[in-house]
Amino acid sequence: MITERDTTSSSVRYNVFLQEKSFIYQAHFPHEPITPGVCIIQIAKELLEDYAQKHYTIIAVKNVKFLSVISPVTTPRVTYVMEKIISDEASKTCGLQVQVLAAEVILAKLSLTCQEI
Repeated sequence: MITERDTTSSSVRYNVFLQEKSFIYQAHFPHEPITPGVCIIQIAKELLEDYAQKHYTIIAVKNVKFLSVISPVTTPRVTYVMEKIISDEASKTCGLQVQVLAAEVILAKLSLTCQEI
């Protein structure tokens, strides 16, 4: 759940609350929930959609680094920082770099290329 959005000329920051009761955490894992890598990537795509007010599909994921486990129990609030957002209107693609932080500690880093649908 998005709790805050802050846009600057070069980036956008989203504060996100991870809901421990989500069905995702019941499967991954019931007694020690962690956020699956695919969900970390999906959240980034959905935040891009919120920012751009367009719908996208992911066409490339590059340079993914999961540096720390993201648990809704120990780290329920994370910040997604999206930078270097480059849109190409001709090809209807958008590239960006994303960092996932907790208290300014980097938990994950990734680069995405998305295609407008």
